[in-house]
Amino acid sequence: MIILYDLSRKVFFHREDSLTAVPFARESFLLSSKQPDDAYTFDIHTGENAISIPLIGIIASKEGAIYKGNFELFRSIQLDVASRGGMCFVFSPEDVAGKTIHGITYNEAINKWVKCLFPLPNVIYNRIPSREAEQHQDYINLKKIMKHYDIPYFNPHFFNKWEVHQILSQCKSLQGYLPPTSMVKDEKSFIEFLDRHKKIYVKPSFASQGRGIRLIEIDQNGIIICKSIKKIEKYTSLSRFLSSYQDWFQPGRDSIMQKAIACKTLRDHRYDYRVLVVHTGVDFKLMGIGVRISQRQEVTTHVPAGGKILSFKDVATPHIQKELRAIAKICGSELERAFGYVGEFSIDLAPREEGGYVLFEVNSKPMMFDEEEIESKRRLQLVQTFITLARQHKEG
Repeated sequence: MIILYDLSRKVFFHREDSLTAVPFARESFLLSSKQPDDAYTFDIHTGENAISIPLIGIIASKEGAIYKGNFELFRSIQLDVASRGGMCFVFSPEDVAGKTIHGITYNEAINKWVKCLFPLPNVIYNRIPSREAEQHQDYINLKKIMKHYDIPYFNPHFFNKWEVHQILSQCKSLQGYLPPTSMVKDEKSFIEFLDRHKKIYVKPSFASQGRGIRLIEIDQNGIIICKSIKKIEKYTSLSRFLSSYQDWFQPGRDSIMQKAIACKTLRDHRYDYRVLVVHTGVDFKLMGIGVRISQRQEVTTHVPAGGKILSFKDVATPHIQKELRAIAKICGSELERAFGYVGEFSIDLAPREEGGYVLFEVNSKPMMFDEEEIESKRRLQLVQTFITLARQHKEG
């Protein structure tokens, strides 16, 4: 089916002789019209029995008139949505005006992103790239609109590491996977935690990709060794160390500390698993398992920090995938119980040296995976889930 956009009247329409009003988006219709000729055209593969055209909205940030985000991902999703009989567009929270939204969509016919005025979508995919943007009043207002119209909201917000740890630690099935963890509050509690565990991580609660993380250890001579992804520092006393990191204990600073669990290594470098999970509209599904190994430093295995990609086959055992799938489903259920609908997330965990696994953290809005097979499965499942959710919530 060809959908057109009238550039002068700023409305979508169609030219199918056999159809009149076609349900489109949330509480909207495509009307038949022969005019005008000044219009964008969009080829939507609806099939012969299509009775409605779902509209998927992707939220991104905007600086002035320029949208910010992963447009390679956005374009791929849009093309896949069109192939499944729907339409997709990108917008920012400040673009919303009542029941209409200014946004952009990729026009394959002219090979460019174009501006259009859209009705409310059936599903929203949250790809706001920063926590600061999620605190903006426009974003808060958008959430209220989505709740009022019962529009499925894919990815509620960024996760706070401490909040997620508290949620997961309430589940008996997950307690054995979680390392001892506490908030960084003051020097006294920090010293007690370090003295008890000897080797710990300190992580900002909202950081990602290893940013701001420190690995701290007391050696047998009482020397404090502090490692980051860029350097190693040594302090002859705890007081000297603490004087260099006083900002950890300032009001408003939100960090956690975790016991550093001894994990298995390969060629003397530790490795871990990145597990990608997407909701199908019915249940949580494991999309793939990426493996990362440290190289230049042992603080984190993230590729931007010098980590290297391994094939899952290099470290696979017969039971790994089954157990990780079970962990993923339990995590998804616990997150959904706490936050409401959660569309996708990733889990960082590693095999313990003594057996079993240690679950480091769960991340919302996962970055693109370097493994193309995993990323392709993710995009296809995302689109399938969007269509499923749109059908489940088709009534206004």
